[in-house]
Amino acid sequence: DRHVPTRLVMSAAADSPPATSEAPRAGFTDIEQADRVLSFLRALGLTSNFAPLVVIMGHGSNSENNPHLAAYDCGACAGRHSGPNARLFAAMANRTEVRTLLSERGTQIPDATWFLGAEHNTCDDGVTWYDVEDLPSASRPAYGNLEQDLAQASSEHARERCRRFASAPDDIAPAHAQRHVLDRRHDFSQVRPELGHATN
Repeated sequence: DRHVPTRLVMSAAADSPPATSEAPRAGFTDIEQADRVLSFLRALGLTSNFAPLVVIMGHGSNSENNPHLAAYDCGACAGRHSGPNARLFAAMANRTEVRTLLSERGTQIPDATWFLGAEHNTCDDGVTWYDVEDLPSASRPAYGNLEQDLAQASSEHARERCRRFASAPDDIAPAHAQRHVLDRRHDFSQVRPELGHATN
């Protein structure tokens, strides 16, 4: 599993003209970033009592043969994977300039709080983390614990889903259940690899 490091280019100069469909521009100004971060945090009801690690997790799905693939991706992202949006939001929320503007508007994010973007693959329950290399050392223990908890939840979720798969043996072990769920994703004969999420 190779990691290709990339950097987001998300900031535009403060005196940049507003972006339009005729004249698009790359990035957001600091004020535009603060507007978007604050709007989202208010919509979540998260404007105080921040945890040391705040994960913004988008979702998406991929499989070999799914005629309804876009239906499993994020509706708010026009039927695409929403992990890149989660990554961008976390990066904006971690910027000192944005936090200063938020503080001026009455929302104080503690210096010890770090936002981390991720994407949950709803077909095989895998999680892709973004910019983990930027995670402060103080946030790494919480991240390690979260990774362990998500691995256990993924294992149990796969076992629960396998109870409804005709292709899975009865009383399948959690480790084998995860392998079965992953194999369904890559099996060209499976046109509904996402089945089994209801009632979990």
